[in-house]
Parts: sequence; structure tokens; C-alpha cells
Amino acid sequence: MKKSWSNILFLLLILALVTGCGRTGSGSENQSESELDLQNEQVEEVENDRGETSGRIIIDQLGREVEIPDEINRVVTDRILPFPSVYFLATGRDGDIVGMHPASKSAYEHSMLSVLAPGMQAAETGFASGEEINIEELLMLDPDLVFIRAESGLEGLYEEAGIRTVAIGTTGIADGDVLKTINSWIEMLGEIYDLEDRAQGIIDYGLQVENEITEKVQDLEEKPRAMMLFNHVEGKPLVSGANFFGNYWLTTTGAIDVAEEEITGRAPVEMEQIYDWNPEIIYITNFTALQPEDFYNNEIQGQDWSQIHAVKNKRVYKIPMGIYRWFPPSGDAPLMLQWLAQHNQPDLFDYDMEEEIRSYYAAYYDYELSQEEIHAILNPVREGAAGGGGQ
Repeated sequence: MKKSWSNILFLLLILALVTGCGRTGSGSENQSESELDLQNEQVEEVENDRGETSGRIIIDQLGREVEIPDEINRVVTDRILPFPSVYFLATGRDGDIVGMHPASKSAYEHSMLSVLAPGMQAAETGFASGEEINIEELLMLDPDLVFIRAESGLEGLYEEAGIRTVAIGTTGIADGDVLKTINSWIEMLGEIYDLEDRAQGIIDYGLQVENEITEKVQDLEEKPRAMMLFNHVEGKPLVSGANFFGNYWLTTTGAIDVAEEEITGRAPVEMEQIYDWNPEIIYITNFTALQPEDFYNNEIQGQDWSQIHAVKNKRVYKIPMGIYRWFPPSGDAPLMLQWLAQHNQPDLFDYDMEEEIRSYYAAYYDYELSQEEIHAILNPVREGAAGGGGQ
């Protein structure tokens, strides 16, 4: 049931009282057996509706006990933008997502997820705008389960509306460690859908890739100084620093994060700071429409990037976009590790990224990519940034 049982039972009690008040005293005391049977059937219906829950309890990432429905056919994801991609990876399901955040939908429409999970195309977005949730619109979707962002602080709003939720942590659960974050999501989804073996296989492969890379780079003395450019805010570059996803990506794959001493999370910076850092490599996320040629041609309005080491040496790279944007946790996280390691330490890693992508999609999405699709993943279009601005 979507409403709390106590509210429903309370309403039935009021109904019974109102019915009684409409009678004389003697009539109230001598209700017909048929009327009593009707009321008993209503209460029994409420009790039976409780059977929609399976009795299985999970602990979500706010530490709350959540009773899981026996059947989950209508799912909504709020502002956990990459979550639909991980949901599909962990469960192989796409037809039950009936609502997702508009920014998730924008990424969906410009990513491989639209090909792999066509059932998500019908997902509604009108219940969400930025950080705000319209509960009335959400209730119209009649969800069995809503996955919410643990850091949003909105769990009370959902609870008051009688909506069953599972809280999913993003930046707050592993200090920006992408693999720990995504593995926690996959593990929880495996528990919810009784797909623990599938979940463990995915987790094991990601850890295998991570271990292969860290073993080779952890003791290196020579590491390039790199920067993750998230997007721009009011004309200023927004840069990823310590305890955020970019720091994990860089330090795990053999680079030094130039921003980790000055920035925690992400923050806008002046160009003078970037001149001081003078990164040897710049990675551009898909939360901005900027492409490497914008830097090489010095076409970013009001900013001169021409003397930055990475620009002069043409080491500005656009992060790929596969099942989702690769910067935050996504279903393609092991591929992101390999792609970055290849750029940060080309003498150590000789991955054939086209083949790695092809094999990964065949193994974990049961899909044979065409050469054109692989090219599109590695060379994302500007439109993929539409609706971005968060994780």
C-alpha cells in the first residue's frame, strides 16, 4: 500500500462512526448483519493489502528499515541522476521505471541506455524540477517503490505522503570513492530483487579492474598533474577536488589531482588559480557542452586557456558517455577506470578501449555494440550535457 496503514484504518473508523451517527440510537445498536459484514470486509481488505509487502526488511543508506513489496512493478528514481543506469545493470529491468528526474531522462536520451533499456523511454519527469519534488505529481505515478537521494533531506516529505522509499547515498557515503559507492547500490539492488549472485559478479569484476590498475600505479614516482573540469558556474570553471568523484578517478588511475589541496568537493575557481596549477591533463565531464577543440581554439568566452600545459600539448580529453555520463558512478565504472589509466599512464596500460567496451557490454548488458555505437561512446556529443548540473 502507498498510504500508511494507520491512516487507512483511521479513515475506516471515521466512516463507521459517521454511518452510526446517521442512525437513531436503537438503529445504531441493531446494525444489520450485512452492514457489519461490509465493514469487516473493508478492514479485511486493508489487512490483505498489507500482503503486498514481502516481509523482507532491508536497511537503506539512511540506516532505515524498509519493508520491500512482494511485487515491484512501478519504480521512480528522484535526483540520483546516474541511478537508472545502475538499476538496469544490476537488475536487467527497464519496463518498471515509470518516473525519473528530468536530468536523468536527458542523459538517457543521449546515451546507450536508451538503446539497452527502451522501456524507460515512457518514464515521466513532471514530478521533479531541480532539487524540488512535486508530491501530487509523484502520487499520480502510483509507485510501488521510490529511490531517493539520501543527502536530499526529503525522506520526511515522502513519508508524510505514505510513499515507500529506499534512500541511496551519493557523495556522502564513501568520500567520493566511485567504486565503493556504486558497489553499495548494486549490492542493495541485488538484495531487493533477490539477484545477489548477479550483483556479486558485477562487483567482483569492478574490483578486479581497480586492483589491476592500483597495483601498477600506487608506487609510481612520476605521475601527471591532472584536473577534472566539471562545468562552469557564472562564467567560472567549476573544478572537482578532494572527497569527490574526480579525485577518486585521478588518484586511482595514476595521476595527481591538482585541486585536492585547495578544494573539497567541487568549487568555482578563478583562471589565476588554474594558471598556478597549470595541469598537464584536463578532463571535461559531460555536465558541460565544452569539447577539447574549444580549448585548443581558445574559444571559451572571457578565458584564456592557451598557455595551460594540457592545452599546449593537446591533452584535453572529453570523458566518454556510455550507459550514462562516466564521471559519476555509473554502470560503466570499470571502463572509466581503464580509459583514465590509459591516458594517465600510457606506458603502463595498453588497453584496446574499443574491445574493452565491446566485451563489457556483451557480458553485462547482453548487447553487441556496433562500431558506430562504440565511436559514439568514446566521442560524446555536446547535447549530452543538456539538463546536467548534478551527479
